Amino acid sequence: MNDISRIRKKDSARLVWDSKLRRAPNPKDIEFQTAEVVIPNPAHREQLPLSFRDGLIGEAEIDKQKMNRLIWGDNLLAMQALLTQGYEGKINLIYIDPPFDSKADYSHKMTIAPSVIPAKAGIQKSESIEFTKEPSVIERLAYKDTWAGGTDSYLDMLYPRLQLMKRLLAEDGSIYIHIGSNMSHYIKIMLDEIFGRDCFRNDLIWLYEGRELSHTEYNAKHDNILFYSRSQKWKFNWNHPKVREELKESSKKAMSRYKDEDGRWFVLRYKEGGGFAPIEEEGEHTYRQYVPEGIPPRDWFFVDYSRKSERTGYDTQKPITLLDKLICASSNEGDLVADFFCGSGTTLAVAEKLNRRWIGSELGKVGIQVTRARFVEQQAKPFLIENIGNYQREMIYLTGGKIYEMQNLILKLYGATPRDKMSGLGIRKAEDNIEELVYVGYPDRPVTAGKAEELAQQAQKLDGRGYKRLIILGWDYEYNYHQAIESRKRALKDKIKVEVISRDIPPDIYDYLKKAKTEEDIEALSEKVKFYERPYLKINEPKVKDLKDGKAEISLSLKRYVLMDIPISQTSKKGQEDYAALMKIAKDNFAVLIDYWAIDWDYDGFTFKSQWQAFRGNGKKVKTVITEAKEILKKGKRIIAVRVVDIFGNDAGAVVEV
Repeated sequence: MNDISRIRKKDSARLVWDSKLRRAPNPKDIEFQTAEVVIPNPAHREQLPLSFRDGLIGEAEIDKQKMNRLIWGDNLLAMQALLTQGYEGKINLIYIDPPFDSKADYSHKMTIAPSVIPAKAGIQKSESIEFTKEPSVIERLAYKDTWAGGTDSYLDMLYPRLQLMKRLLAEDGSIYIHIGSNMSHYIKIMLDEIFGRDCFRNDLIWLYEGRELSHTEYNAKHDNILFYSRSQKWKFNWNHPKVREELKESSKKAMSRYKDEDGRWFVLRYKEGGGFAPIEEEGEHTYRQYVPEGIPPRDWFFVDYSRKSERTGYDTQKPITLLDKLICASSNEGDLVADFFCGSGTTLAVAEKLNRRWIGSELGKVGIQVTRARFVEQQAKPFLIENIGNYQREMIYLTGGKIYEMQNLILKLYGATPRDKMSGLGIRKAEDNIEELVYVGYPDRPVTAGKAEELAQQAQKLDGRGYKRLIILGWDYEYNYHQAIESRKRALKDKIKVEVISRDIPPDIYDYLKKAKTEEDIEALSEKVKFYERPYLKINEPKVKDLKDGKAEISLSLKRYVLMDIPISQTSKKGQEDYAALMKIAKDNFAVLIDYWAIDWDYDGFTFKSQWQAFRGNGKKVKTVITEAKEILKKGKRIIAVRVVDIFGNDAGAVVEV
């Protein structure tokens, strides 16, 4: 064997597992759909950043890259899309707290507090209902995929995402990965590979208190936070008051001899040539050397929750003080901060408070709701709530599928038999023995009231005998859907006799269906996937009061919000009791179901701008939302849009012309 064959690469150690990806994920040209432009403070209404096409003011649109962005969906797709939209090398700081407990899931505990329970509901005022919101299909899928193969599948989830985060980081950017001690050793080796061992800055230890004590082993009272930089240039503001370790008064006194008029400790030294020994008297060649307020921080620290009011109901929520420390240490005002597992939004809320720009993404809808409410409460600057645009269509096309194939799969999942290959229509015998006509909408367009009317008329005559019930399964529905259907029925003077029931297709169901290889698999899935009936929203006719100076006061109120299905598991006695109690309360006071509702006082028909908001609150701040809003506006014809999001993540909209 010659000498060349004995040469070995330096630092070639790698983490290897069977399913490890061979190639890094590439950017993808996937659009974001703007679900909402949230303007928490009316004073900021005119501060939306606009860009102009061809320099024409009339062609203005929102410049998304100048706005803070909250994205609902898979963070892998979100980051791939951000890379194609000019964010490569633009993010200054990333903090992530990915799930690291294989026993965790996406269930979320919710409480209807005593103060929101009406007396006539038949429940004592001193009681409250605590129930668990079951995870959605996408959340169940994410949880299952993350831990189905144990450590291997967890690494499969995190590895490509960390590769994308590196590309998004600025040259002087940093990343903090908050991880439990049971996984930190694996992730450390993975990060060495992706970022390079020379970009490892530290393994921080966060100490915390906890009530649970073990009598059989050492009690785990810390998490690891792995700190890496993008390159050999990185920011570290150690002397920031929220980062440094403050010196005690006794320590300052021991290091000095004098105190100035402002209470600051110092020693006297000669300006030049006098050595380092302190001197006794101030003179012409002396100067004051002040004792520092603090010293560079250690890599272990204790940070606990400063206030119980911080809690939002997330078991893994991190304290504001912790994020204060990390964000101040590794970013400056105006920098862009990102959290791609943002949960209840603590990272983003702190970034907003510290005058940083931010991007966050979250898979769970509850997380989006909680984060939105936090920003409204703290009167944040305007921000976007976005969805992965046409996600279902993208998934179908990327895997070589066809739209009608997806429609037929969903028909089978609902228990219907496709009528023919291309129509999206199927037949199903319901539990009450009524034959139903079932229609599956297209993944890239909302179901309209016009389409529902057309289908209903078709159902009355189809197959020679007609059908008494039409089931519509839609990915999305137009604003004012229920009210528009009612208007069309009235205009037709009850010529449509078919019962129309509209249901939601669970988000990202295609990922779930990819695992279904046979008819037996479809049948097994049909027991798990729920197609919930669309909620019904009714608003009262707006009241207009004339004022002086060409203005008017508009009062707008919610008349009714009906949730046909409540996603509480009824497999246990407790679940059945919770379901019955909540249905009874909601019947008497629909407002207890509403998490958040907002108004766009000047809806353009395309982008919903949330200019007024009412929200339920989180943790100890839970309250029933008010159901009436008032605003003073300039006189003139306008379209007003309303958006309601309930405590389970369902949303409904209505539009009225004034």
